[in-house]
Amino acid sequence: MVLIWILLGLATAYVVYGLVAETPFVRRFPDGLSDDGFAGDYLRPQEVIEADETAMTPRVASAVAGDTLRRPRNASRDDPTFHEPHWGHTSGLLRGSLLIDRIENLPEAVRVGLFAAEADYPVVARCGVTKDPVLGFSVNRIAVKLQTQTPVPNVHAESGTAHELDLLLVEGEPRENGDGHVFFARDGRQLDLATSIKPPSSRTLKALSNWRNLQALLWVRANVARGMKHARRAPTNSTGWAGKPYYSLGPFALGDGMMKFNLTPLQPHPVAEADPMTGDFGAVSKARMDGWLAAGEDARFTLGVQIATPDCIPEPGRNDPPKSVMAAEYCDLHWDETVAPYIPVGTLTLHADDAINDHLTAGAIQFNAWNTLPEMRPLGQLFRMRKAVHRAHSDARVTHLFSGTPGAMTGKCPFS
Repeated sequence: MVLIWILLGLATAYVVYGLVAETPFVRRFPDGLSDDGFAGDYLRPQEVIEADETAMTPRVASAVAGDTLRRPRNASRDDPTFHEPHWGHTSGLLRGSLLIDRIENLPEAVRVGLFAAEADYPVVARCGVTKDPVLGFSVNRIAVKLQTQTPVPNVHAESGTAHELDLLLVEGEPRENGDGHVFFARDGRQLDLATSIKPPSSRTLKALSNWRNLQALLWVRANVARGMKHARRAPTNSTGWAGKPYYSLGPFALGDGMMKFNLTPLQPHPVAEADPMTGDFGAVSKARMDGWLAAGEDARFTLGVQIATPDCIPEPGRNDPPKSVMAAEYCDLHWDETVAPYIPVGTLTLHADDAINDHLTAGAIQFNAWNTLPEMRPLGQLFRMRKAVHRAHSDARVTHLFSGTPGAMTGKCPFS
Protein backbone atom coordinates (compact mmCIF):
# COMPACT_ATOMS: atom_id res chain seq x y z
CA MET A 1 0.00 0.00 0.00
CA VAL A 2 2.83 2.35 0.87
CA LEU A 3 4.48 1.59 -2.47
CA ILE A 4 1.26 2.49 -4.31
CA TRP A 5 1.07 5.85 -2.53
CA ILE A 6 4.72 6.52 -3.33
CA LEU A 7 4.11 5.75 -7.01
CA LEU A 8 0.99 7.95 -7.06
CA GLY A 9 2.96 10.74 -5.44
CA LEU A 10 5.74 10.47 -8.01
CA ALA A 11 3.22 10.40 -10.86
CA THR A 12 1.48 13.49 -9.50
CA ALA A 13 4.81 15.30 -9.13
CA TYR A 14 5.71 14.34 -12.70
CA VAL A 15 2.45 15.81 -14.05
CA VAL A 16 2.69 18.99 -11.99
CA TYR A 17 6.34 19.50 -12.92
CA GLY A 18 5.43 19.25 -16.61
CA LEU A 19 2.68 21.84 -16.17
CA VAL A 20 4.82 24.46 -14.44
CA ALA A 21 8.38 23.82 -15.67
CA GLU A 22 9.70 25.44 -18.84
CA THR A 23 11.16 23.08 -21.42
CA PRO A 24 13.69 24.06 -24.11
CA PHE A 25 12.29 21.43 -26.48
CA VAL A 26 8.80 22.90 -26.99
CA ARG A 27 8.63 26.02 -29.13
CA ARG A 28 6.56 29.06 -28.14
CA PHE A 29 5.92 31.89 -30.59
CA PRO A 30 5.59 35.55 -29.57
CA ASP A 31 2.21 37.25 -29.53
CA GLY A 32 1.21 39.80 -32.15
CA LEU A 33 2.23 37.83 -35.27
CA SER A 34 -0.12 38.12 -38.25
CA ASP A 35 -0.25 36.85 -41.82
CA ASP A 36 1.35 38.92 -44.54
CA GLY A 37 0.03 37.69 -47.89
CA PHE A 38 0.92 38.98 -51.34
CA ALA A 39 -1.07 39.18 -54.57
CA GLY A 40 -4.08 38.04 -52.58
CA ASP A 41 -3.48 34.36 -53.33
CA TYR A 42 -0.06 33.32 -52.01
CA LEU A 43 1.51 33.33 -48.58
CA ARG A 44 4.63 35.39 -47.96
CA PRO A 45 7.06 33.47 -45.69
CA GLN A 46 7.38 34.81 -42.18
CA GLU A 47 10.29 33.29 -40.28
CA VAL A 48 10.77 33.58 -36.52
CA ILE A 49 14.38 33.29 -35.37
CA GLU A 50 14.93 32.50 -31.70
CA ALA A 51 17.95 33.70 -29.74
CA ASP A 52 19.03 30.24 -28.57
CA GLU A 53 19.07 28.62 -32.02
CA THR A 54 22.83 29.19 -32.15
CA ALA A 55 23.18 27.13 -28.96
CA MET A 56 21.03 24.22 -30.21
CA THR A 57 22.80 23.79 -33.54
CA PRO A 58 26.25 22.69 -32.26
CA ARG A 59 24.63 20.08 -29.98
CA VAL A 60 22.72 18.49 -32.84
CA ALA A 61 25.66 18.77 -35.24
CA SER A 62 27.94 17.07 -32.71
CA ALA A 63 25.44 14.25 -32.13
CA VAL A 64 24.93 13.55 -35.83
CA ALA A 65 28.64 13.80 -36.74
CA GLY A 66 29.48 11.72 -33.68
CA ASP A 67 27.49 8.78 -35.04
CA THR A 68 29.82 8.77 -38.04
CA LEU A 69 33.01 9.25 -36.03
CA ARG A 70 32.17 6.20 -33.89
CA ARG A 71 32.40 3.96 -36.98
CA PRO A 72 35.75 2.43 -37.97
CA ARG A 73 38.03 4.85 -39.82
CA ASN A 74 38.01 4.35 -43.61
CA ALA A 75 34.98 2.06 -43.26
CA SER A 76 33.32 3.34 -46.44
CA ARG A 77 36.59 3.55 -48.34
CA ASP A 78 37.41 -0.08 -47.55
CA ASP A 79 33.90 -1.47 -48.10
CA PRO A 80 31.80 -0.31 -51.11
CA THR A 81 28.66 -1.75 -49.47
CA PHE A 82 29.15 0.11 -46.15
CA HIS A 83 25.96 1.75 -44.87
CA GLU A 84 26.87 5.25 -43.66
CA PRO A 85 25.14 6.71 -40.56
CA HIS A 86 22.38 9.19 -41.46
CA TRP A 87 23.26 9.04 -45.14
CA GLY A 88 22.87 5.44 -46.16
CA HIS A 89 24.65 3.59 -48.90
CA THR A 90 26.68 5.30 -51.63
CA SER A 91 27.46 3.09 -54.62
CA GLY A 92 28.10 5.68 -57.32
CA LEU A 93 26.83 8.68 -59.21
CA LEU A 94 24.42 8.95 -62.11
CA ARG A 95 24.72 11.59 -64.79
CA GLY A 96 21.93 13.18 -66.73
CA SER A 97 20.03 16.43 -67.22
CA LEU A 98 17.24 18.53 -65.73
CA LEU A 99 15.14 20.21 -68.39
CA ILE A 100 13.09 23.16 -67.10
CA ASP A 101 10.58 23.67 -69.90
CA ARG A 102 7.17 24.38 -68.34
CA ILE A 103 7.61 27.57 -66.35
CA GLU A 104 4.39 28.92 -67.90
CA ASN A 105 2.58 26.57 -65.49
CA LEU A 106 3.77 28.70 -62.55
CA PRO A 107 2.19 32.01 -61.55
CA GLU A 108 4.28 34.82 -63.02
CA ALA A 109 5.03 36.24 -59.56
CA VAL A 110 7.05 33.14 -58.61
CA ARG A 111 8.96 32.52 -61.84
CA VAL A 112 12.30 33.14 -60.18
CA GLY A 113 15.55 31.30 -59.52
CA LEU A 114 15.66 27.97 -61.29
CA PHE A 115 12.28 28.79 -62.82
CA ALA A 116 13.08 32.26 -64.15
CA ALA A 117 13.76 30.91 -67.64
CA GLU A 118 13.62 27.63 -69.51
CA ALA A 119 16.97 25.83 -69.56
CA ASP A 120 18.63 22.41 -69.68
CA TYR A 121 21.05 21.72 -66.82
CA PRO A 122 23.67 18.94 -66.66
CA VAL A 123 23.30 17.01 -63.39
CA VAL A 124 24.81 14.30 -61.27
CA ALA A 125 22.65 12.40 -58.80
CA ARG A 126 23.44 10.18 -55.82
CA CYS A 127 20.70 7.65 -55.07
CA GLY A 128 20.56 5.24 -52.18
CA VAL A 129 18.83 3.94 -49.07
CA THR A 130 19.33 5.34 -45.60
CA LYS A 131 18.46 3.11 -42.66
CA ASP A 132 18.24 4.33 -39.08
CA PRO A 133 17.65 1.47 -36.63
CA VAL A 134 17.38 3.88 -33.66
CA LEU A 135 14.45 5.89 -35.03
CA GLY A 136 13.22 2.87 -36.96
CA PHE A 137 13.02 4.09 -40.52
CA SER A 138 14.53 3.22 -43.88
CA VAL A 139 13.88 5.33 -46.97
CA ASN A 140 15.28 5.93 -50.42
CA ARG A 141 16.88 9.32 -50.96
CA ILE A 142 18.08 11.19 -54.01
CA ALA A 143 20.48 14.15 -54.09
CA VAL A 144 20.72 16.06 -57.36
CA LYS A 145 23.47 18.54 -58.19
CA LEU A 146 22.96 20.89 -61.16
CA GLN A 147 25.71 22.64 -63.07
CA THR A 148 24.86 26.35 -63.29
CA GLN A 149 26.15 29.09 -65.59
CA THR A 150 26.36 31.62 -62.75
CA PRO A 151 27.86 31.08 -59.27
CA VAL A 152 25.51 29.97 -56.50
CA PRO A 153 26.02 30.25 -52.71
CA ASN A 154 27.81 27.10 -51.54
CA VAL A 155 28.38 25.86 -47.99
CA HIS A 156 31.53 23.89 -48.86
CA ALA A 157 33.32 26.36 -51.17
CA GLU A 158 36.14 28.50 -49.76
CA SER A 159 34.92 31.45 -51.81
CA GLY A 160 31.34 30.91 -50.66
CA THR A 161 30.05 30.22 -54.17
CA ALA A 162 30.27 27.53 -56.84
CA HIS A 163 28.64 26.72 -60.16
CA GLU A 164 26.42 24.11 -58.48
CA LEU A 165 22.87 23.97 -57.16
CA ASP A 166 21.62 21.10 -54.96
CA LEU A 167 18.16 19.53 -54.72
CA LEU A 168 17.69 17.00 -51.89
CA LEU A 169 14.64 14.74 -51.76
CA VAL A 170 13.36 11.74 -49.79
CA GLU A 171 11.00 8.92 -50.77
CA GLY A 172 7.31 9.38 -50.01
CA GLU A 173 3.99 7.66 -50.67
CA PRO A 174 2.62 8.06 -54.22
CA ARG A 175 -0.93 9.20 -53.31
CA GLU A 176 -1.94 12.81 -52.68
CA ASN A 177 -1.22 13.98 -49.13
CA GLY A 178 0.45 10.62 -48.50
CA ASP A 179 2.90 9.68 -45.78
CA GLY A 180 6.50 10.71 -46.21
CA HIS A 181 5.70 14.04 -47.90
CA VAL A 182 6.89 16.00 -44.86
CA PHE A 183 9.79 15.77 -42.40
CA PHE A 184 9.35 13.67 -39.24
CA ALA A 185 10.30 16.57 -36.92
CA ARG A 186 8.52 19.93 -36.78
CA ASP A 187 11.42 22.23 -35.91
CA GLY A 188 14.96 22.40 -34.61
CA ARG A 189 13.82 21.92 -31.02
CA GLN A 190 12.27 18.57 -31.80
CA LEU A 191 15.44 17.51 -33.62
CA ASP A 192 17.47 18.64 -30.61
CA LEU A 193 15.20 16.50 -28.42
CA ALA A 194 15.44 13.46 -30.70
CA THR A 195 19.27 13.57 -30.72
CA SER A 196 19.40 14.07 -26.94
CA ILE A 197 17.86 10.65 -26.21
CA LYS A 198 21.00 8.54 -26.09
CA PRO A 199 21.06 6.69 -22.78
CA PRO A 200 22.79 6.29 -20.49
CA SER A 201 23.32 10.05 -20.11
CA SER A 202 22.23 12.86 -17.80
CA ARG A 203 20.87 14.72 -20.82
CA THR A 204 18.51 11.82 -21.56
CA LEU A 205 17.20 11.84 -17.97
CA LYS A 206 16.79 15.61 -18.06
CA ALA A 207 14.81 15.41 -21.32
CA LEU A 208 12.53 12.64 -20.06
CA SER A 209 11.93 14.35 -16.71
CA ASN A 210 9.27 16.54 -18.35
CA TRP A 211 6.22 14.86 -19.87
CA ARG A 212 5.92 17.67 -22.43
CA ASN A 213 9.24 16.48 -23.87
CA LEU A 214 8.01 12.88 -23.86
CA GLN A 215 4.87 14.03 -25.67
CA ALA A 216 6.96 15.75 -28.36
CA LEU A 217 9.21 12.71 -28.68
CA LEU A 218 6.22 10.40 -29.14
CA TRP A 219 4.92 12.78 -31.81
CA VAL A 220 8.21 12.47 -33.73
CA ARG A 221 8.14 8.70 -33.35
CA ALA A 222 4.55 8.55 -34.63
CA ASN A 223 5.53 10.58 -37.70
CA VAL A 224 8.36 8.16 -38.41
CA ALA A 225 6.03 5.17 -38.01
CA ARG A 226 3.49 6.67 -40.42
CA GLY A 227 6.23 7.36 -42.93
CA MET A 228 7.44 3.77 -42.77
CA LYS A 229 4.04 2.13 -43.30
CA HIS A 230 4.09 2.45 -47.06
CA ALA A 231 7.79 1.51 -47.32
CA ARG A 232 7.29 -1.87 -45.64
CA ARG A 233 4.27 -3.13 -47.55
CA ALA A 234 3.69 -4.20 -51.15
CA PRO A 235 3.96 -2.86 -53.75
CA THR A 236 6.30 -0.18 -52.36
CA ASN A 237 8.83 -2.67 -50.97
CA SER A 238 9.08 -4.26 -54.42
CA THR A 239 9.67 -0.94 -56.22
CA GLY A 240 13.24 0.23 -56.77
CA TRP A 241 14.59 3.76 -56.44
CA ALA A 242 13.83 4.70 -60.09
CA GLY A 243 10.11 4.00 -59.64
CA LYS A 244 9.56 5.95 -56.40
CA PRO A 245 8.32 9.51 -55.87
CA TYR A 246 10.50 11.89 -53.84
CA TYR A 247 9.71 15.02 -51.79
CA SER A 248 11.71 17.98 -50.48
CA LEU A 249 10.12 17.48 -47.01
CA GLY A 250 10.30 21.14 -46.00
CA PRO A 251 9.53 24.69 -47.13
CA PHE A 252 11.68 26.79 -49.46
CA ALA A 253 11.34 30.39 -50.54
CA LEU A 254 10.29 31.04 -54.12
CA GLY A 255 10.73 34.74 -54.57
CA ASP A 256 8.13 36.38 -52.32
CA GLY A 257 6.31 33.06 -51.92
CA MET A 258 6.98 29.58 -50.54
CA MET A 259 7.33 26.23 -52.27
CA LYS A 260 7.97 22.55 -51.84
CA PHE A 261 9.14 20.40 -54.74
CA ASN A 262 8.95 16.75 -55.72
CA LEU A 263 9.98 14.17 -58.31
CA THR A 264 7.37 11.83 -59.78
CA PRO A 265 8.66 8.74 -61.66
CA LEU A 266 7.72 8.28 -65.30
CA GLN A 267 8.53 4.56 -65.39
CA PRO A 268 8.21 1.49 -63.12
CA HIS A 269 11.23 -0.12 -61.48
CA PRO A 270 10.33 -3.61 -60.22
CA VAL A 271 12.74 -5.29 -57.80
CA ALA A 272 12.63 -8.32 -55.53
CA GLU A 273 10.34 -7.71 -52.55
CA ALA A 274 12.24 -6.91 -49.35
CA ASP A 275 11.56 -5.37 -45.95
CA PRO A 276 13.79 -2.27 -45.77
CA MET A 277 14.18 -2.61 -41.99
CA THR A 278 15.73 -6.08 -42.10
CA GLY A 279 18.91 -7.49 -43.58
CA ASP A 280 21.99 -5.79 -44.99
CA PHE A 281 20.45 -2.93 -46.91
CA GLY A 282 23.82 -1.57 -48.01
CA ALA A 283 24.33 -4.73 -50.06
CA VAL A 284 20.69 -4.73 -51.19
CA SER A 285 20.95 -1.11 -52.35
CA LYS A 286 24.13 -1.82 -54.31
CA ALA A 287 22.63 -4.93 -55.93
CA ARG A 288 19.52 -3.02 -56.99
CA MET A 289 21.58 -0.20 -58.50
CA ASP A 290 23.81 -2.70 -60.32
CA GLY A 291 20.70 -4.39 -61.70
CA TRP A 292 19.29 -1.08 -62.93
CA LEU A 293 22.59 -0.20 -64.62
CA ALA A 294 22.72 -3.61 -66.29
CA ALA A 295 19.19 -3.15 -67.67
CA GLY A 296 20.41 0.00 -69.41
CA GLU A 297 17.15 1.99 -69.27
CA ASP A 298 17.13 5.66 -68.28
CA ALA A 299 15.21 6.86 -65.23
CA ARG A 300 12.93 9.84 -65.82
CA PHE A 301 11.03 11.97 -63.30
CA THR A 302 8.72 14.96 -63.53
CA LEU A 303 9.89 17.86 -61.35
CA GLY A 304 6.90 19.47 -59.63
CA VAL A 305 6.52 22.61 -57.51
CA GLN A 306 3.85 23.21 -54.85
CA ILE A 307 3.05 26.83 -53.97
CA ALA A 308 1.85 27.73 -50.48
CA THR A 309 -1.59 29.37 -50.54
CA PRO A 310 -3.78 30.39 -47.59
CA ASP A 311 -6.31 27.65 -48.42
CA CYS A 312 -3.78 24.77 -48.47
CA ILE A 313 -2.39 25.52 -44.99
CA PRO A 314 -4.36 24.10 -42.01
CA GLU A 315 -6.09 26.49 -39.64
CA PRO A 316 -3.80 27.38 -36.70
CA GLY A 317 -4.46 25.52 -33.45
CA ARG A 318 -4.54 27.03 -29.97
CA ASN A 319 -0.75 27.30 -29.63
CA ASP A 320 0.07 27.79 -33.31
CA PRO A 321 1.28 30.99 -35.00
CA PRO A 322 -0.39 32.43 -38.14
CA LYS A 323 -0.40 30.46 -41.37
CA SER A 324 2.50 32.38 -42.93
CA VAL A 325 4.64 31.39 -39.92
CA MET A 326 3.38 27.80 -39.78
CA ALA A 327 4.15 27.27 -43.48
CA ALA A 328 7.68 28.66 -43.08
CA GLU A 329 8.57 27.15 -39.69
CA TYR A 330 6.75 23.78 -39.49
CA CYS A 331 8.61 21.08 -41.43
CA ASP A 332 6.00 18.44 -40.52
CA LEU A 333 3.10 20.50 -41.93
CA HIS A 334 1.11 19.05 -44.82
CA TRP A 335 0.19 21.60 -47.46
CA ASP A 336 -3.06 20.17 -48.82
CA GLU A 337 -2.15 18.78 -52.25
CA THR A 338 -5.80 18.62 -53.34
CA VAL A 339 -6.00 22.41 -52.92
CA ALA A 340 -2.45 23.27 -54.05
CA PRO A 341 -1.24 20.40 -56.27
CA TYR A 342 2.33 19.95 -57.46
CA ILE A 343 2.75 21.86 -60.74
CA PRO A 344 4.96 20.17 -63.39
CA VAL A 345 7.83 22.42 -64.45
CA GLY A 346 10.44 20.07 -65.92
CA THR A 347 11.92 16.61 -66.40
CA LEU A 348 14.91 14.96 -64.70
CA THR A 349 16.60 12.24 -66.78
CA LEU A 350 19.33 9.97 -65.36
CA HIS A 351 21.29 7.81 -67.80
CA ALA A 352 22.06 4.17 -67.06
CA ASP A 353 24.87 4.12 -69.63
CA ASP A 354 26.69 7.16 -68.20
CA ALA A 355 27.07 6.25 -64.52
CA ILE A 356 30.16 6.89 -62.43
CA ASN A 357 30.71 3.65 -60.58
CA ASP A 358 33.63 5.12 -58.66
CA HIS A 359 32.60 4.68 -55.03
CA LEU A 360 35.28 7.07 -53.75
CA THR A 361 34.38 9.89 -56.16
CA ALA A 362 30.72 9.50 -55.25
CA GLY A 363 31.50 9.59 -51.54
CA ALA A 364 33.61 12.74 -51.81
CA ILE A 365 30.89 14.85 -53.43
CA GLN A 366 29.07 16.94 -50.83
CA PHE A 367 25.47 18.20 -50.93
CA ASN A 368 23.61 20.77 -48.85
CA ALA A 369 20.11 22.19 -49.21
CA TRP A 370 21.61 25.67 -48.77
CA ASN A 371 23.66 25.29 -51.97
CA THR A 372 20.98 27.19 -53.83
CA LEU A 373 19.97 30.62 -55.10
CA PRO A 374 18.86 33.12 -52.42
CA GLU A 375 15.39 33.35 -53.95
CA MET A 376 15.07 29.57 -53.39
CA ARG A 377 16.60 29.40 -49.91
CA PRO A 378 15.36 26.86 -47.33
CA LEU A 379 13.00 28.25 -44.70
CA GLY A 380 12.45 27.65 -41.01
CA GLN A 381 14.32 26.74 -37.87
CA LEU A 382 14.90 23.14 -38.86
CA PHE A 383 16.52 24.08 -42.15
CA ARG A 384 18.56 26.83 -40.49
CA MET A 385 19.87 24.17 -38.14
CA ARG A 386 20.38 21.60 -40.91
CA LYS A 387 22.68 24.00 -42.79
CA ALA A 388 25.35 23.51 -40.12
CA VAL A 389 24.35 19.97 -39.12
CA HIS A 390 24.60 18.65 -42.67
CA ARG A 391 27.93 20.37 -43.17
CA ALA A 392 29.35 18.90 -39.95
CA HIS A 393 28.09 15.42 -40.83
CA SER A 394 29.25 15.67 -44.45
CA ASP A 395 32.73 16.81 -43.40
CA ALA A 396 32.94 14.00 -40.84
CA ARG A 397 31.95 11.31 -43.35
CA VAL A 398 34.39 12.59 -46.00
CA THR A 399 37.34 12.74 -43.61
CA HIS A 400 36.60 9.76 -41.36
CA LEU A 401 34.95 7.25 -43.69
CA PHE A 402 36.66 8.14 -46.98
CA SER A 403 39.99 9.71 -45.86
CA GLY A 404 39.12 12.67 -48.07
CA THR A 405 39.32 16.44 -47.78
CA PRO A 406 36.06 18.36 -47.20
CA GLY A 407 35.21 20.63 -50.13
CA ALA A 408 37.81 19.07 -52.42
CA MET A 409 35.19 18.15 -55.03
CA THR A 410 33.31 21.46 -54.86
CA GLY A 411 33.31 23.03 -58.31
CA LYS A 412 34.87 19.89 -59.78
CA CYS A 413 31.79 17.71 -60.09
CA PRO A 414 32.03 15.33 -63.10
CA PHE A 415 28.87 16.49 -64.87
CA SER A 416 30.13 15.09 -68.18
